[in-house]
Amino acid sequence: MRIFIGYGYGERDRWVETHVVPLVKAFGCEVVHGKTVFGGALPDEVFKLIRSSDAMIGFTTRRDPAGQGQFTTHPWVVHELTAAHAQDPPIPFVEVREEGVVSPGGAIEAANAQRIDYQEADRATCLVQVAQALRRFRELTSVTMVRLGPDSVVGQISPFLDDASFICRCQTLRGGFESPARAIPVFPIRGSLFVQLRGIAEAELVRLTVSAGGHTWRSNYESVDTVDIQLKGKE
Repeated sequence: MRIFIGYGYGERDRWVETHVVPLVKAFGCEVVHGKTVFGGALPDEVFKLIRSSDAMIGFTTRRDPAGQGQFTTHPWVVHELTAAHAQDPPIPFVEVREEGVVSPGGAIEAANAQRIDYQEADRATCLVQVAQALRRFRELTSVTMVRLGPDSVVGQISPFLDDASFICRCQTLRGGFESPARAIPVFPIRGSLFVQLRGIAEAELVRLTVSAGGHTWRSNYESVDTVDIQLKGKE
C-alpha cells in the first residue's frame, strides 16, 4: 500500500519524519511525500504522487498565529488533501489536525472524512490513531479479482469489450444500505472475464450490471467469496 504523507517541513514537524514515517513503513507501506519538490503552488510532480497513492495522511499542524490562540496551517497540505478528495474515486485520507488550528474549510471540511485530533503533549495517542487509520486504509484499498459467469453469458458480453457503449457498474449492499453504482473495469483473462473490486468489506454483498450495444446483463447481490458472480441474460 502506497501512502502519501503531507506535512510541514520545518523543525517543529520533524516528528512526522522520525515517528510517523517509520510507523507507516512498519505496516509494510511505501511512503511518498512532496518534500523534494516543495515550493509555492503544488507542482505537477506532487499531484502525480497523490494520484498514484492508495491513501493519504495530511498533518494540518500549527504554522502562523491567527489571533485568539488559533493558528493557520500549511496551505500546501490543505491543497494535497483537497487533491486526494478530488480524485475519482476519491483517495481515502485522514486529516491530523493540531489543537488550535483553524479549520481548512472548503471541500475538506465538507467531505466529513475521518479526522485525528492532535495535541503536542499527547503525541502517543495520535500515533495510535494513525495506526488504526492505516488498518482501515488497508480494508478500504484491498483488491479482489472476481470471475464473471456463467460461460454462456460471458460469451455474449465478450464481443462488446471494445465497444464504446461498454460499461460495467458495481453496487454494494451492507446492513441494508445500498451504495450508488460506480464504474469498474472488466479484464479478459485466460479465456474468461474478471472484475477488479476494491475496498469490499467483510459481509458486504456485490451486484454487477454490464451494459453494451443496447443490452444489459445483471447479477443478484452476491458475496465476493463465491466462485464467480452470475450474470443473467441480456435484456
